[in-house]
Amino acid sequence: MASSDRQDRMIFKSGASFFAGLIAAFVLFIVMLAVCSVSLAPEIRFALCLAMGLLSFVINVIFEKYGFYVSFVLSFMELLIFAYEFLVLKKPGASDLAVITLIVMLMNIIHRVYLTSVLKRIYARRKAESAERTKAINKQLEEDIFARTKLIVSHDTETKSHRTPISDLVIDTLTTLPGRAMITDRLNRLIEEDLVRMQHAPVPDSVCGKLTVIYMSLDPEALAGLNVGHKTMDLFIQNMAHKLREAAKAEDMVARIYGTEFVVLAKRAIPADEFVQYKRRLSDAMTAAFRAGDEQMKVSFEFGVAVYPDDGVTAEDLITKAEEAMTGRVTYGTTEVRRSVFEGMPSTEIITMFESAMRSGEFHMVYQGCYDETHTLVGYEAFMRWQTKDGRDIPPPDFIRAAVKCGYIRRIGNYSLERALKTLDRINMSQPTFTMNINISNDQLRDTGFIMEFSNALSNSGASLDNVILDISEDTLFTEIAEIKTCIEKLSGMGVKMALDNFGRAYSSFNAIPLLPISQLKLDGNFTRDMLTDINVRTLTSAAVSLMHDIDIKVCATGVGDMEQLHLLKTYGCDFFQGTVLSAPMTEDEILGNT
Repeated sequence: MASSDRQDRMIFKSGASFFAGLIAAFVLFIVMLAVCSVSLAPEIRFALCLAMGLLSFVINVIFEKYGFYVSFVLSFMELLIFAYEFLVLKKPGASDLAVITLIVMLMNIIHRVYLTSVLKRIYARRKAESAERTKAINKQLEEDIFARTKLIVSHDTETKSHRTPISDLVIDTLTTLPGRAMITDRLNRLIEEDLVRMQHAPVPDSVCGKLTVIYMSLDPEALAGLNVGHKTMDLFIQNMAHKLREAAKAEDMVARIYGTEFVVLAKRAIPADEFVQYKRRLSDAMTAAFRAGDEQMKVSFEFGVAVYPDDGVTAEDLITKAEEAMTGRVTYGTTEVRRSVFEGMPSTEIITMFESAMRSGEFHMVYQGCYDETHTLVGYEAFMRWQTKDGRDIPPPDFIRAAVKCGYIRRIGNYSLERALKTLDRINMSQPTFTMNINISNDQLRDTGFIMEFSNALSNSGASLDNVILDISEDTLFTEIAEIKTCIEKLSGMGVKMALDNFGRAYSSFNAIPLLPISQLKLDGNFTRDMLTDINVRTLTSAAVSLMHDIDIKVCATGVGDMEQLHLLKTYGCDFFQGTVLSAPMTEDEILGNT
């Protein structure tokens, strides 16, 4: 009920009723002022002056900022008229009326100043309360995850080593290297020590130390091209960690940030020529991690670097800057060289490129069918594609990474949402039960305006909420759940259905699933790719499906590539299936032509 009242007030403040009320009050004031000016009876003039003062104050209070400006202008006009009557026309009582008007103006100003200060205090208090709630949510989240982990482990001991509770992120359990929390803490401590030295030095700049952060990662396309399963990828990551630790200098700290992303922290500035050699050594070490006997897998790596204090003065700033600098796909030795179209571009140029693509219609949507166990089409998943005017396709990992870097990800995410909802509405005209899975980024979920943007897009499209499923990616959800939990809960309260997408790509955080209001889990293709040849993958897949069904969550297998794999997934009880063996992605026109 309270929420409804707030919405009504918002509509009044921004709708036609607001301006109609303000105009009516303005006209009434002008009429009373005109009558007061022509009236000769002092009693009538005095009563009208009081009425105008009251109306001016009411306008100021009810209509807030706009009301203050309007009431001030009206009262100033009134004051000028009474001053003219007193000074020029010598009307009796005009001076009293001018004084009353002046008092009303002062009351309005005092009220406005007081209200502004009160609002500032309320805003500051709410901001502080929000920060406290965030801390409380983080703490409660850790406790919930620990409690639920005990239940999950009893169902699936096979994946115990892949579960990473939040408090254990100091040490990465898969590689035993320091995690993001530990290297962030170490970097902040080094910065604090340097600041203390500078504070006590006669010439601070003379003792300012240098710190170098090297961010590196396996190329996303190289990762997809490895064609290995979940457990095999874990072994490669462990090998990468071991090789990196051996290749890094003894005094440098190596940490695993996430997935195949690692950071090396050096307590010194690294000259350009030395950095090239050091980077080559690290790259060669990671390349060696993907060698089996005499066979060398084709891989490529990305590097980014940030230096303290030139690129930042906090650990988060430096790690973020190093990651942002990781735009070139730098490779060595037997590895393949491939460079992103966005390599070396500043954010302003990338944004210009995105804006141009939006205007010229280079972005478009494709939709892949989703089928049930009888091979019956039940819905689609929406994907965004970018094809330039010259017919060149820009890989989604490239433009998504670039969009995140320059802050454009919410714009293309909202574009994808709006297009997919409109397509769903057209599909439902002939197939009223078909659903549409729409990918939502965590950047969108962190945006406080996303709920309103989603509601507007849904309303404008005419699509049915019952047929909409929002896909939330698992590969970054676990580390950011505290930041987006509020938005997810609000969406769930609105009746929005949600799916946990890409499950298995981020090495399976089963313990976070019971905390989320999801109705569907989507197995990533990499999760099940080796199931025909690896009994461990088959056991893990079967256990995952069984566990999800125990907590009333449907399972959709994506990336299904052949009929044998499809048949095996059906025997394990998967509810839905996506993949090229069933259908390739299609445009909206192709879909509507087939329905």
